[in-house]
Amino acid sequence: MWKECKLKKFFTKQWSFLMAGIVFGIAQIIYMVWLWAPHFNEAITTWKVKPITVTTDLGKMFRWLEVWVNNLFWFQSELYGNYAVDSAMSVTGWAFTPWLGTAILGMIIGWFLVVLFERQNKLWVKYSGRLLLISFIGWMFFSYGTRLAWGCTLNHLLGWVPMMNIHSLVAVMFMSLWGLTGFWLMTKLGLAKYFKHQEELSYAKDQYEKGTNDGVTYDPNYNPWKNPMVWLGLTFLLTFVWIAIYGMLFSPEMLQHLKWGNVKEFGKSIADKGMMYVIITLFAGIMAWFAMAKSGFGTECALISVEASAMIRSDEKKWNKMGLPNITRTLFKGLLPLQGVAAMWVIVSVFVLVTVYFLGMKHGFTDPTKYKFYLTAWVPVGWFFLGFGAVLLIGCEIRSYMRLGMLYLNTLIGFIGFAVGYLPFTLYYKEHVAFLNATIVPYLKANEIFTVPELVTSNPTGQVVVAVLWTLMLIGILAWTIKAGKRYMNVKKSSEFLTKNTEEIHTEYGDTMEWEIKYK
Repeated sequence: MWKECKLKKFFTKQWSFLMAGIVFGIAQIIYMVWLWAPHFNEAITTWKVKPITVTTDLGKMFRWLEVWVNNLFWFQSELYGNYAVDSAMSVTGWAFTPWLGTAILGMIIGWFLVVLFERQNKLWVKYSGRLLLISFIGWMFFSYGTRLAWGCTLNHLLGWVPMMNIHSLVAVMFMSLWGLTGFWLMTKLGLAKYFKHQEELSYAKDQYEKGTNDGVTYDPNYNPWKNPMVWLGLTFLLTFVWIAIYGMLFSPEMLQHLKWGNVKEFGKSIADKGMMYVIITLFAGIMAWFAMAKSGFGTECALISVEASAMIRSDEKKWNKMGLPNITRTLFKGLLPLQGVAAMWVIVSVFVLVTVYFLGMKHGFTDPTKYKFYLTAWVPVGWFFLGFGAVLLIGCEIRSYMRLGMLYLNTLIGFIGFAVGYLPFTLYYKEHVAFLNATIVPYLKANEIFTVPELVTSNPTGQVVVAVLWTLMLIGILAWTIKAGKRYMNVKKSSEFLTKNTEEIHTEYGDTMEWEIKYK
C-alpha cells in the first residue's frame, strides 16, 4: 500500500524551494502560537509574537560543552565568561545559560527523519581539504557575527523582515553585499564548483559519468570511513549533542558547579509553560527543519538571487568557466531560493498583520538592548561576519544546520569552527558589554524606533496602514519571483515551481551547452 501511495513521494523525494518556504512559514506560525500557551489566562495584549530562534539556543548548548571541558580539565569557571546583562546594561551573570531548546531538538529529529525517509545520508559527498578548511573558517566568522549582529540570518531574514524590524532590513542589505564578496572570493579560489543547494546521489552520479562540474563531489572510489575528518566531525557532533542532553536531564552537579542551583529550579521554566508547549514547539521545529532538508532551503542564496540571476543570464558562459554547476545556474536564473523565502515572508507577514496590528498583541522585537542596533559601529562588523562567513561555509546558516544532520562532511568540520567562533564572545563577555556601554547604549537611549510602521508614522491607524502595505508588497514580490522565474527558465506552468524540485526543473528546462566545461 505504501509503495503505491502518492504520499510516499511527498516524503521520499526532494521538494521545491516554494513548497519548503510554505511549510516553513506554517511551522513559524505554529511555533509563535504556542509561545502563548503559558499565558492563555492573561490579556491578549500581553502576548508576544516572536519567531523561531536558533543561534542563541546553540550558544546555550555550547555552554554545556564549555562547562564539561571546564570540569574535565579543572579550569577556573571565570574562564567561561560567567556574566549576563540586566536592563541597565550592567554585568550580572554569564553570557549563556546552559539549555536545550525545543527548536534544536526539533532540528535534530527533522534531520533524522529526512535521512530515514530518503534512505540516504550525505557521507558519500567528497570535498577537498581546502574546501574543508574554508568551511571551518566560514563557521568561525559566522558564529561570532551572530553575537555582534544580535541575531543570525534565520532571525533577520525569516523572522524580522516579515515583522518589519528596521535593524534586520538594514542587516539584510549589507549581508547580501558581503555575501556576494564571499562568493567572488570562492570563485577565485576555484571552489565555485561546490556551490549546490543539495547533493542527490543519483543526480551526482549521472553528472559524474557525463563529466560535468555537477558531479565533482561524487567519486566511486571514495570511502568516507577511511577519512579521518569524517571521524573527527562525527565525534564532535555526537559529543556536543550528548553533553547537552545529559547535562539537561541527568547532571545537576554541572549546574551547581556554576552556582545555578538544582535541576528542579532550572526546569521551572518548562514546568511553568507546560508539556503541551514543549510538544508543540518541538513539532514546529521538526516541521521547519524537515522542510529545509527536503529542499536545500537557505537564506543567503535568496538574498543574492536577483543579482546572481541577472549576471548569469547576461553571460552564462563566463559563469560556466568559473566552474559554477549547471544546476546552480538554473537555481539562480529561476529565482528559486527567493521564491521559497518570499512564500515564507507572505505567510508570516499575514499572521503578524492580524495578531499585532489588528488584535493588539505585542511585537516580539522591542528590546532596547538588542533590536535597535542598526546604525551603530558594532553591528556592521557583525553583518560582514554573517554574510561573508555564510558563503564561505558553502551556502548559508540554516541550510548548513540541516546539512549537519544529513552528515555533509564540510558542515561536520565547519561546526567545530562554529564552536570556536563563539569563544571570543563567551570568554570576554564582560569586555563586549563594556564596549556596548561606551559606544551603543547612549544611542539606544536616544532612539525609540524599532519597526518600519513606527519609522513612517506615530499614528496607530497609520501604522496599521503601513503594515497592510508591507504585506501587499511581500505578496507582490512572491508573485514577481514566480512570474519572472517562469519567464527566465521557460517553464510552462507556474504550478511547476511548487510541484517540481530543483533537479526536475533543471532536467526539464535547464540549458544544455555544447561548450560545457569538463571537470578534471
